[in-house]
Amino acid sequence: MNRRTFGVALAAAMAVSGTALAADDYLKMPWDQVVAAAQAEKQEVVFYSWWGEEFWRDAAKDFEARYGIPVKVIIGDRAANIAKVVAEAANSAGTVDVLHAGGVEVKSLIDANALYGPLKGVIPDSDKLDPALFTMQEGVVHNGMFVPVYRNQVGLLYDPEKVANPPQSWAEFTAWLDANPGQFAVNDPSKGGSGQAFVQTVLLSILGETPEKYLGDTEMDQAKIADWGKVWDWFNANEEKFVITASNNDSIDRLNQGEVSMAAAWDDDTAVALGKGALFKRAKLYVPAMGLPGGGDTLGIPANAPNKAGALLFVNYLTEVETQKKLNATIGSYVARTDIAGGSALIPEEQRQKYRTDWLPGVYKKHYIEEFVAQVLSK
Repeated sequence: MNRRTFGVALAAAMAVSGTALAADDYLKMPWDQVVAAAQAEKQEVVFYSWWGEEFWRDAAKDFEARYGIPVKVIIGDRAANIAKVVAEAANSAGTVDVLHAGGVEVKSLIDANALYGPLKGVIPDSDKLDPALFTMQEGVVHNGMFVPVYRNQVGLLYDPEKVANPPQSWAEFTAWLDANPGQFAVNDPSKGGSGQAFVQTVLLSILGETPEKYLGDTEMDQAKIADWGKVWDWFNANEEKFVITASNNDSIDRLNQGEVSMAAAWDDDTAVALGKGALFKRAKLYVPAMGLPGGGDTLGIPANAPNKAGALLFVNYLTEVETQKKLNATIGSYVARTDIAGGSALIPEEQRQKYRTDWLPGVYKKHYIEEFVAQVLSK
């Protein structure tokens, strides 16, 4: 952009109330005017996340070098970060510009009308970001209020020297489990998402259901969970065939140590373990035909964010091609863009699209985690 064009864009961006803009103006104006406004204001962008600190801090430095806009990265508990934005939603001005969002708590942001948007179509490469995650997260339809930043997928991780023909269907999996008692690891679902994914798949398989039965529910329908006792009965009847681990990474460690030959695992955790040499190189990860949940995490801008122009610019930067590649290389999470492939694509894109299943809405997910702990772990 030359100086004259920049000046015209800046003048347009600041035309409302001197230098202030109405809440939805950035969503309506051409992108170059959003960029001009953000660079003219040069306000610090405050970004909240709960993990991946190394990547976010490096990205913040690169962003400031390009645009001259500083980014303050704050790492805290995920649920607490979301609760903070919800608690501040009634205030005229909040303290968070960009929120890294994930988990069952995303529903609380929608319920509180705490988000600015929709952002789909505003971010320049919206059409190149995973359309499913751009519409729904954790079973909650948000219609573009959250921007996908990376995808993740739970699969079955195995040692090919011990598992020659990894199971695909539920029948094949249970037959393998019967023939290999004590050789499958899954973490306590209250301690990690790969365990939650496995419990959900067992639930749907035992009951012969699909996620569609539950999708769209914002409150739990008691009639839909009436038969869930059958699921906990199955787990208890087969308890000797599982190794229940303390965390996502503990499951991978058990496989690496040869204690088990298969485990439920995240693709990003697996990529990191392979990169650090904490998992043998021959390990394979796949999504079976019976399906396992996958999705990803997103970025949201609070409705009362004090620096919306800078927030939009930072969100866009985090979804650019080169930034996405760096994210994949640094923390192992798979790219949110569908027009490029991450370097650590342990699961092929075709397999992700074909066998990935949706997470149940947060109210059901929270319930099956609690019920597993009460009905299986506590007995």
